[in-house]
Amino acid sequence: MKAFSRHGIGFTLVEMLVTLSVLGVLLTLAAPSFKQLILNQGIKSASYDLFSALQYARSEAVKRNGSISLRAGASADGAWTTGWRVVDASSNLLRSWSVASNLAIVEKANSNATVITFARDGHVTLPALKPKVQIDPTTSTSGVTTRCIQVDLIGRPTTQMGACGS
Repeated sequence: MKAFSRHGIGFTLVEMLVTLSVLGVLLTLAAPSFKQLILNQGIKSASYDLFSALQYARSEAVKRNGSISLRAGASADGAWTTGWRVVDASSNLLRSWSVASNLAIVEKANSNATVITFARDGHVTLPALKPKVQIDPTTSTSGVTTRCIQVDLIGRPTTQMGACGS
């Protein structure tokens, strides 16, 4: 039988402290990139949600053969930053979405329009100009990409990276 010696099994206290110190320094260096990652993912998620809400509103307008609106505010009329909802012509709620609080969402083409209405043939009747909604972080952070969701003349939504152009 082999006798166990005290040397060679486990870690010493000094080795453990050095390892934890190096790990702490590495985590401190990596933290800013996690902030960018989280903000970029939040913007991407909100843009996909808004894009799908626009597609849903357009398809419901065609399916129901009547006008359907996408309104700013998840539960009541408000700003895009609080979310949005799809309602029919009688203001019956069909679906709603909420948004992360660290995002700024603004309609750029129509002086902050808060309603986008699709007619029964799927084209936009309100607002007058084709809507352009821009999603930004509320705080200026380098490495975070803005997104723009637009609706073309026949009502199809599109999304692109970068700010909404004129």
